[in-house]
Amino acid sequence: MRPTVALGLMLGLILSLGACAPKAQIQSNVIPTLISVNIDEATGNLSLQGRYFGDGQGGLNGGSYVIVGADIYGNGGIRVAPSTWTASKLTLPIPSGAGRGYAFVVVKGVKSNGLPANLP
Repeated sequence: MRPTVALGLMLGLILSLGACAPKAQIQSNVIPTLISVNIDEATGNLSLQGRYFGDGQGGLNGGSYVIVGADIYGNGGIRVAPSTWTASKLTLPIPSGAGRGYAFVVVKGVKSNGLPANLP
């Protein structure tokens, strides 16, 4: 057998085996984790620190926002779009009327754990 024919057969075999291989799929099963809630009464801002907050792209329409003043399960409260959003820190103005309750971060529809946030 000539070398070019053998090479062609090997290449054909590799390509046909590659077509049968499972395709890699990327999934994001990471749950956002809220670590701290800090109130700065001087600036009127609330800062939330944690992990896996993503980039916040899409905001309220993309299913990414903060809930403040909710019950322990994340029900009720006020939905707020943060003014700054990084993967580990969010800053937002303290919404009027939020009062006592819990704060949650929702990233693309996935809700974090809640932490108490007794707002002025």
